[in-house]
Amino acid sequence: MSREHVQIVSPEMPAVRASRAQPRRRSQGRLRITLTQLLVLAAVIGVWETLTRITWFQQNTIFDPFFISRPSLIGERIWTWMQPGKNSIWSHLASTLNATGIGLLVGTLSGFAVGVLLAQSRFWAKVLNPFIVSLNSMPRIAFVPLITMLFGLGLASKVVTAWFMVFFLVFFNTYKGANSVEQELVNFCRTLGGRPSQILWRVRIPTAAAWTFAALPNAISFALIGVVLAEFVGSTTGVGYLMTTSLATLNATDMFASIVVISLIGVSLVYLISAIERRVLHWSSEFRND
Repeated sequence: MSREHVQIVSPEMPAVRASRAQPRRRSQGRLRITLTQLLVLAAVIGVWETLTRITWFQQNTIFDPFFISRPSLIGERIWTWMQPGKNSIWSHLASTLNATGIGLLVGTLSGFAVGVLLAQSRFWAKVLNPFIVSLNSMPRIAFVPLITMLFGLGLASKVVTAWFMVFFLVFFNTYKGANSVEQELVNFCRTLGGRPSQILWRVRIPTAAAWTFAALPNAISFALIGVVLAEFVGSTTGVGYLMTTSLATLNATDMFASIVVISLIGVSLVYLISAIERRVLHWSSEFRND
C-alpha cells in the first residue's frame, strides 16, 4: 500500500477541529450581536425622527421637536461642533476628558491602595469603618458646591469631585476582594515557605484587582457625573458647561447633542478599561480562553 493511501487517524483530531472552530463561532456570535445592536439603535432613532415629523391635530407634531429635538438635528449639531472654529467642541471635550481621566485614575489608585491596606489590618479596618461608612452614606452631590468653594472653578474642583465619586466605589470592592481570599490558600502558601509580602503581591493583590476591575465601569460613570456636576456649578469650559448654556437658552438640540457626546465618552472609556482588564487579568479563567 502506498503512502498516499495511508490515513493516520488520531483521537485528538476532533478536538483540534473543535478548538479551531471555536474562534470562528465566537466571531460570528459577536458579529450577530453587533448587527442586532445596530438594528435596535436604528429603530429607536427612526421612531424618534418619525414621531417628531408626523402632524395631527392643528398641524401639531406628536412629539414637539422644540422640547426633544430630532436625531437629524442632533447629528447636524454634533457635526458642526466637530468642525474647527468658534463653535468647536474640542476644547470643551478636552477639558471634560482631562478632568475625568485624572479623577478616575487618582480615585482608582487611592481606593485600591486603601482597600488593600485596610484588608491587612483588622484593627484599623474596625476603627475607620464608621467614618468611611458615614462619608459614603452622604449624598455626594451635596459636596459639589463645597468642593467648588474650596478648589475654585478650574480643573482642581473637577478632579476632586470625580475622585470623591470614584474612591468609595473602588475602595469597597477592593476591600471585599482582598478579604475574599480563602484562608486555606493562604495557609498553603505559608506551608510552601511563602513570606507575607509574597502572599500579598501574588495572592491578595491579584484577587483584589479582579474585584477592582469589576467596579470600574460604574466608576467611569461616577467620574463623568462628578465632572459634569462640577461644570454645572460655575465652569466656563467642558461638556457640562455646554449643557448649562443650552438650558439657559432652551435649546433642546444642544442639550441632546451634549448628552450624546457624554454617552460616547463613557462607552469609549468602558471599552478601554475592558481592553486593559484583558491584559492585566489574562490569567483569569474569564479571559484565559481568549
